Amino acid sequence: MTTIVQVEYRPTLLSAREDILQLLGHPVVSVLGSRAARNLDLSNALVGVVVIGHRAPRLERCELITYFRETLHAVPIVALLGRRDSAFSETDFNCPADNPPLWVKMVSQALAGVA
Repeated sequence: MTTIVQVEYRPTLLSAREDILQLLGHPVVSVLGSRAARNLDLSNALVGVVVIGHRAPRLERCELITYFRETLHAVPIVALLGRRDSAFSETDFNCPADNPPLWVKMVSQALAGVA
């Protein structure tokens, strides 16, 4: 079964979003921050999607998106956006962070291979 990797930047959001993502029935690996994300050993995981939270500077998130593109290649990336954020062109999906039903739908589409 494919795994959802979630990178979040606030502990409360990490926990709340992990609870939501677990309802999709896939294993969820959640980490707090970009450094922790880079230190993940995903060599034995079948990653189906990466979800990147919205509470970090844009440059930090851009660098993390680039990192996942280089290490996980074709794995879809969903970027959650703050109200003032513009979309990331390097991701497969961009979604307002304050719309959980929509980003859950996008994560489901990514897991199903619908871009």
